[in-house]
Amino acid sequence: MTPEEARSLGRAIRAARRETGLTQLKLAVAIGVKSPWISAWERGQSQPTAYRQATPPAVISRDQLTAIAGALDCSIESIANRAALSAATRILYGLEPLGPARTIVGGQSFDLTDAEADRVTDFITGLIAARNIH
Repeated sequence: MTPEEARSLGRAIRAARRETGLTQLKLAVAIGVKSPWISAWERGQSQPTAYRQATPPAVISRDQLTAIAGALDCSIESIANRAALSAATRILYGLEPLGPARTIVGGQSFDLTDAEADRVTDFITGLIAARNIH
């Protein structure tokens, strides 16, 4: 997993946690870790600074991600789908890789990943809002 993917996964965990209204402390208690671990994972780090080893393990294990998803009452897939993860990383977590999707923009068809399609949608929404087009 790249550092950018780790940060993206951390942001996805943070968003899911905030939607459920849990604090980092409550999530940590629910999954049996100390709150600095939640903070580190949400920042895309393998572990809190005080626990750093010479060779840090993978950012977050599948078991840890499963525990987080369970505590947040959602699935691993729902968290992973919010993050910009490569096909290899998705497979690492036991998830199906996201394939290209057929997206139509301005009458033209494009093969975009879900993340790319979301960016296009956000861009078009911004243009419409900026030009006050309805």
